[in-house]
Amino acid sequence: MAFKDLREFLTKLEEIGQLVRLKTELEDGYEVSALGWELSDRGGGPAIMFKIKGYDTPVVANVQGTLQRNAIALGLEPADAMEKNFVILRNHMAQALATKEAWIEPEIVKSGPCQEVVLTNNEVDLKKLPILQWNPMDGGPYITLPNVITRDPLNPKFGRNNGMYRAMIHDGKTTGIMCCATQDIGIHIARARSAGRRTIPVAIAIGLDPIINMVSCTKMESFMDDEFALAGALRGEAVEMVKCKTVDLDVPAHAELVLEGNLDLDPTHAKLEGSFGEWMGYFEEPMMLPVFRVTAITHRKDWIYQMCTLGHERSDGDLWKIPFLQANNYNNLKRTVIGFRDYYAPISSRGYKAVVQIEKRYPGWGKQAVLAYLGSGQGMAAANYVVVVDTDIDIYNQDMVDWAIATRVDPAKDVLIIPEVGVYPLNPAASRRSESDVTGYTEFGFIGKMGIDATKKMVLENRRPTGIPVKPDPQALEKVRKKWRSYGLQ
Repeated sequence: MAFKDLREFLTKLEEIGQLVRLKTELEDGYEVSALGWELSDRGGGPAIMFKIKGYDTPVVANVQGTLQRNAIALGLEPADAMEKNFVILRNHMAQALATKEAWIEPEIVKSGPCQEVVLTNNEVDLKKLPILQWNPMDGGPYITLPNVITRDPLNPKFGRNNGMYRAMIHDGKTTGIMCCATQDIGIHIARARSAGRRTIPVAIAIGLDPIINMVSCTKMESFMDDEFALAGALRGEAVEMVKCKTVDLDVPAHAELVLEGNLDLDPTHAKLEGSFGEWMGYFEEPMMLPVFRVTAITHRKDWIYQMCTLGHERSDGDLWKIPFLQANNYNNLKRTVIGFRDYYAPISSRGYKAVVQIEKRYPGWGKQAVLAYLGSGQGMAAANYVVVVDTDIDIYNQDMVDWAIATRVDPAKDVLIIPEVGVYPLNPAASRRSESDVTGYTEFGFIGKMGIDATKKMVLENRRPTGIPVKPDPQALEKVRKKWRSYGLQ
């Protein structure tokens, strides 16, 4: 059964002992961020609700900070191990992506709780919201869980996008929004410019049913696909949406907070923002980004602000996104890689490393898998390298992957290097970044790609074949296990 909104999910978490209301106010954004980091270090911990000194609005964080809680949000039975939950979540999302006939279009309603309070004109003041600078090296206050909603300006009946793009507050009425050419919002900007538009409408919704957060970070097959229709399938019922007050967009009716406005597309108005402690674990350099001019703030009467921390490999802003980011690529690899069995971009590598498992039966299949992955949309835009292994390697055990690399790879024959290409600009390993001469925004980083064929080699590849891995006699091993306690071992 779907959770109608963030509040219903918080109620569920409190019932199962997964929500803690802090007894003291937190002093500032640095304390909030440090607390989130410590929770991640301690295995995730519960969701927390608290107040920040100087603000009356309650804040919630770490809501989706464990994969178990995300399974609960989807109505799934969580497993006891992180890797198992990863597979459960990824496969569930992959199945939903592959069955578009089951998607449920959102329902437009006349009113919603997100518009119980409407602030416009001089009432708009972003500085009054509990959105703070979270780290000393951040360039300013950041919205860290923004569902950024846009529509295709040339075909407004289709092509709606809900993406999660960082937004730094510049002043009481403007923010930046990270817009890259490789993202759907970048396509909307390019199409608006081609039609001579100077702005496009934007809405930022915050504090939502966790499934809506999930779909905002899912790579869709087409930019024409509607994340809210996918959310409907995952929820088992339509997402209720309401028309904005000052722009021509629809937003989730049960959001806690909505910012409405227009994105300024004039390249000369682009503004520097950052640095920012990003999800890949580094403070990224400042970027030139377009300015979002807020025309209205709407919220519930007793609204809750939802945020997350970033940078830790298992933080509530990073951990939960990984299965959903990989679901569409998993489906794509099933179609394009010969002998495909599984795929994983390890959480610790933030998606910049990928491991593909194949059942290799003919020569060259390992390198075919390398090229198929690096030629995919996500592989080209995000990953720095891919390792291809056999079915005897557990791809969720990086020690086994390293063993395959160390013992099955001749670097002179099994490593493929792709020359420098344009990629997602937040790639921390990229050798350089540049602003687009068309938009003025920081849109691309530039980096090469590497593929490692760590499959077992066969004679047909004109190679000395890989040896047979050492394992004990299976009958003797079973005998030892039965006699274990008789040896005097615990």
